[in-house]
Amino acid sequence: MRRHLVITLGVLVCLVAPPVIAQDTTFPTVKARTLNKDKITVPKDFSAARNVLLISFGRDMQEPVDAWDAALAPLRESSDAIQVYNSPLIPNPGALVRGFINGGFRGIYKDKTLRERVVILYIDEEEVFPALSITDEDKAVPLVLVTDQVGGILGRVSGLADEANVAAVTALATP
Repeated sequence: MRRHLVITLGVLVCLVAPPVIAQDTTFPTVKARTLNKDKITVPKDFSAARNVLLISFGRDMQEPVDAWDAALAPLRESSDAIQVYNSPLIPNPGALVRGFINGGFRGIYKDKTLRERVVILYIDEEEVFPALSITDEDKAVPLVLVTDQVGGILGRVSGLADEANVAAVTALATP
């Protein structure tokens, strides 16, 4: 009876626990610009002890990522040791198309403080997705990565900004 109860509780914990997966890897180096046009090299230019990257994979993820950003505002504002970035991962389309994409994002995000935290990462999918263990299934919802200052991935949460997921990210990001 007791063994049955322990197994049942273990299964329930697995079903309700947020999808946090510890990583033993470093975020790949990507040269980028903020929407304010400031150069940034991720993760080299991270200045915070903990960095939260709100990763999206398509236009339809804008609202869910903005919801993540709003949900993490108290965390972001609580300490200089935590930085939150809105970081769409976009296959590199070339300089001309990047200009159009950046302009579109600037049209959406008009606040200069927010623009400083929007860093579009134009990437080589064949290099970055395997390095971050991103599968096609992962691309269906926002992915939140928490890194240390040098880009070491401390954990990841996949999904919407519900209470459990926000709590999981907060726990990962609190040094």
